[in-house]
Amino acid sequence: MSLSLSRQLTETKAAPPIAPNAGTKIRFRHGKSSAFYRTARARTQDYFDRTGKSRFADWTIWSKGAAYLAIAAASYGLILTGHFGPWTMLALANLYGIASLLLAVNLGHDGAHASLARSVWINQAALYGSFMLIGADPYLWQMRHVRSHHVFPNVNGCDIDIDSNLLLRLSPNHPKRWYQRYQHIYAPFVFWLVDIHTVFIQDAHYLFKRKLANMVDIRHPPSVYLSFIACKAAFLAIVFVIPVLVLATPWWEILTGALLMSFVSSCAFVYLLIGTHFSEQTRFPETDEQGLIEHDWATHAMLTSLGWSPCSHFANMIAGGSNAHAAHHLFPNISHARYRELTPIIAATAREFGVPHNVTNFTRMIGSHFRFLKKMGSAEKAQHVSSSAVFTTV
Repeated sequence: MSLSLSRQLTETKAAPPIAPNAGTKIRFRHGKSSAFYRTARARTQDYFDRTGKSRFADWTIWSKGAAYLAIAAASYGLILTGHFGPWTMLALANLYGIASLLLAVNLGHDGAHASLARSVWINQAALYGSFMLIGADPYLWQMRHVRSHHVFPNVNGCDIDIDSNLLLRLSPNHPKRWYQRYQHIYAPFVFWLVDIHTVFIQDAHYLFKRKLANMVDIRHPPSVYLSFIACKAAFLAIVFVIPVLVLATPWWEILTGALLMSFVSSCAFVYLLIGTHFSEQTRFPETDEQGLIEHDWATHAMLTSLGWSPCSHFANMIAGGSNAHAAHHLFPNISHARYRELTPIIAATAREFGVPHNVTNFTRMIGSHFRFLKKMGSAEKAQHVSSSAVFTTV
């Protein structure tokens, strides 16, 4: 392979990380280049050199993207014919919602990391087109995911995905509220609302905030505000306005169907991803008074990630590589088309250097997540204990 990947493997456009208190810069005590990471990166480079494969998406990614798009378009078209009863229409709506979600997870996610194609335009088109279908603002999602979550995953005040919230305690470093002792019971009902919250509340909140986790003095170009309006308008037109105008179905039935579709899509999204960082096996490192995290960047990525069936064809097909979470965090600018091949390399290197590699299967990940929720709700300062549900080899 003629193009060296040494700088591209982990390239991100991250804002300088800022500690949540006193403006102290957060950093890793042992930096970014550990012996484990240098070896894993060299072996990954050797894999590409030997196989001649590209770090970008291959035909399998484009094929499943085309399949998900076709399913979404076909189900939506069938809805607009109005030739079906209410239960069939609801099933078609959910099929549209799931297909749109999988399109975003598999193509839009790679596009956000510039790993789908060499072309910036193609990456952005995939990101914006797929995320518009699910109503999430693509610019804001990319900002939070790449510039916050991937910089310091699971670090309090530096990873926007674990910001403290009123309903769920998702980190042992967050304050505990009395009712969160029941969060493992009521969490599934909260998960129903993730999509609605993202589309109508969270995105607007992020758009006007000037500080989010490790990102400070945030400024957006005017086009972002126009894009935000266009994204929300297009989503509402697709799921509500067009069906109301075309179908003879009462508007309240269409609205009910759209809400039920949102609930199902929310649960699908949450259960695919929630346990990859919020589980019994993942860690939530704290900084010292100088803003230092007591290990290196690559070890941090391994400590805070849990993969599920990372070498499974089926898991990779639906989860867009998020099932191979260690590979994704170590090499976010490589398409998930390569994660099945890279996972054994990472696992062997982790064993060699004594670095954790948390791997389980889907059902055990879900179980681990709910045990984690129960633990977070019952302990002031929860201690993590590795579960027998996790394996360290693949």
